[in-house]
Amino acid sequence: MKKILGILLLVSFLATVSVPLTGVIVHKLASTVFLLLSLVHMVTARRKSKLGWILLALVIAAFASGILGMILDDYPVVLGLHKLLSLGSVFALGLHSAVYFRRKRERD
Repeated sequence: MKKILGILLLVSFLATVSVPLTGVIVHKLASTVFLLLSLVHMVTARRKSKLGWILLALVIAAFASGILGMILDDYPVVLGLHKLLSLGSVFALGLHSAVYFRRKRERD
């Protein structure tokens, strides 16, 4: 089950990041799915990892800034903040994945 969740997280993340290829509507749908799957992942993982909580906070903040960017489209600062938070969450996700696979390799 966790493997399927990980694959779904990866697919929804890739669909979210590839905005120029998929379009804004797919980006919005994929980011919503990614947020929901991230919440499910945090519940099922049940680890006390600070990086995981920081990553979840970044994803929620990026999602909220994206919604505010749609509402307040007259203010380009909001979309700039959305891009900055999204980029930060991508780097945090990469770090989170690297730590997970390093621990998995050490256990095996």
